[in-house]
Amino acid sequence: MNEAKKIQSERFNSLASDWSNSDEAIRQAEKAVSVLGIQSRQSLLDVASGTGVILHALKQLQISPGHYLAMDISSAMLEKLHTAFPEAETACADFEQPFTCQRGFDYLLIYNSIPHFSDLDMLFTNAKRSLLPGGTFMIAHSRTRQGLKEHHQRIGYISERAPIPADEELALLAGKYDFDQLSFADEEFFCFTCRSKG
Repeated sequence: MNEAKKIQSERFNSLASDWSNSDEAIRQAEKAVSVLGIQSRQSLLDVASGTGVILHALKQLQISPGHYLAMDISSAMLEKLHTAFPEAETACADFEQPFTCQRGFDYLLIYNSIPHFSDLDMLFTNAKRSLLPGGTFMIAHSRTRQGLKEHHQRIGYISERAPIPADEELALLAGKYDFDQLSFADEEFFCFTCRSKG
């Protein structure tokens, strides 16, 4: 793990104890899960899962994945997730490093965390490796691009790049890594989906 990632991991470890999956946060996550389209018994890789807001949303929607894996760079976030969902499988890992799972997933979701990733090529590489043929890759955020930009201004956060990549950049990456059926939305919240070709 490089120095920047160590700092990021330590930062999220320090935040984990106070991190709350509020009712509003869960309702927002439910919207993304509904767009994703996952059904009970299908499989989901939840990248940068944090303390488990997507699991809370799945529970509220009465969806029981056949296989679920929560991945996060923060061990403390995963410990808190595991406290709420002891049956959940977790992996403390960096999705910007080469990653191979033993079995493919129907869905891969990066929710509310795309601003923390910089190596988008590795993100798409790992997504392609992790999904079954025809599997869906979604990048979603509870805020729109403009809403997230305004939020960052309010909290004084300065980023070297746009917090959410431009549609054109995502489309180029999807084509490069053999994804199709692209969909973009940025009205109520941001959502990008694509499908892994065979």
